[in-house]
Amino acid sequence: MTEALTPQLISAIYADEADKVEALLRQGASPSAPGADGETPLYLAAVSGQSDIVRLLLEAGASPDTESRGQPGSEGLPLCAAACWGHEEVVRALLAHGADPDLREDDGTTYTPLMWAASNGHHRTAQLLLEGQADPDAGHRDRTPLMAAAERGSIAVVRALLRHGATPQLTDAQGRTAWHMAREESGKDIERELRRKAGVASDARCEVRRSPRPEGTELVELTVRAPDGTHAGEYHQETGHAAIVALLEENAPD
Repeated sequence: MTEALTPQLISAIYADEADKVEALLRQGASPSAPGADGETPLYLAAVSGQSDIVRLLLEAGASPDTESRGQPGSEGLPLCAAACWGHEEVVRALLAHGADPDLREDDGTTYTPLMWAASNGHHRTAQLLLEGQADPDAGHRDRTPLMAAAERGSIAVVRALLRHGATPQLTDAQGRTAWHMAREESGKDIERELRRKAGVASDARCEVRRSPRPEGTELVELTVRAPDGTHAGEYHQETGHAAIVALLEENAPD
């Protein structure tokens, strides 16, 4: 293999050119060599949801658990990146090639893939990870995936976690369980809460989208824009808190 082809490979991935990636790999391009800024080919394909390219790189020998050391936006573990953005086919491919579902980012110090999926409400991705033997209680510090999903209002993720053995009675540093977190959010105006979290005034330039979820709840997304109209940030939450409270009460130990 020759690393001289690495810049071309990185460029082909950015351009989502699977045919060119395949050709470069056949010519001897390394599937693992990082680009000039430290980003690995596999991470770039994973974070963008490029499942075909991910498979090509894995079949060419890329390690699924190598952490990318690129600039912000191109650093971390491929499986964490795919889980964070809900790229199901990428998650499936990485797991099939031996990716560790419990490996944490930042040299083992922060989030697991499941924690990313739960925090962002990606229930199908969470389900894939759990089926791949991810630890349902492996969170970050004193916060578990179940707590993250409950606070977000993601009833489908909560159900998946409970089915795979998540422990409802675990507590954070304040002594709160996932039930307490869902209960605190239950009945709140989600749009108002998102505005509060974003730190914007009620009359700020924001775009709000509400999308129905299969489980009968809604996904509320708030996009905040700067005074010049440019994108400044996104915030999202679901409306399943009341259902989660009831579900966790049903699963409470006797």
